[in-house]
Amino acid sequence: MLDVGTARWLLIAHAIVAAAAVAATTHWCVWLWPFRRERYVKVQAARRFGIIAMSLYLVATAGGMLVYPTYKARVKLEFLASSKAVLDDAAARVHAGEELRARAANQLPRELDPGAVLRATRDEPDRAGKVARWFDVKEHWVAVGIFLGLATMAVLLAWDPKRDGRGPQTFVVLGALATCAITWLAAIVGLVTTATRSF
Repeated sequence: MLDVGTARWLLIAHAIVAAAAVAATTHWCVWLWPFRRERYVKVQAARRFGIIAMSLYLVATAGGMLVYPTYKARVKLEFLASSKAVLDDAAARVHAGEELRARAANQLPRELDPGAVLRATRDEPDRAGKVARWFDVKEHWVAVGIFLGLATMAVLLAWDPKRDGRGPQTFVVLGALATCAITWLAAIVGLVTTATRSF
């Protein structure tokens, strides 16, 4: 497990590479889009974007795998899976909000009813649990995306539309679209997780 400072910097690097992977897989689909109408105008560019997209995808995945043990211990187990930690954090935020409101109104903070605080924060453990589950689901889809994206890239590199005709056109277009969708899903779930709790 990494120390928190190193994990933070790796998470930032991972986020940057993941954003580049989202952009590259999206561009890959843009270059492949004319293929569905059998217009094979930019085959070399589509191949190049396939290599770039999958290289960035693999680097982002490797970065995520480096950070994952620290995430699992420091974020998932210590916070997201701990109802007490989530409730304590939510209650502290309610109290901090009251102090801020009172300071802005130039008043003393009110004494908050513990029952009201509990009612205001009772759904937070369930939300945190859902974030943790979505993160785990995302990890499985990322693994599917590796194999699908590499297979799509390999087929695209081997396929020559002038020689082979339509051939594996449908697989190439749908494979790239699915890989792109998985990349977007991974980025969005990663951002939601980090916005909920980070290291």
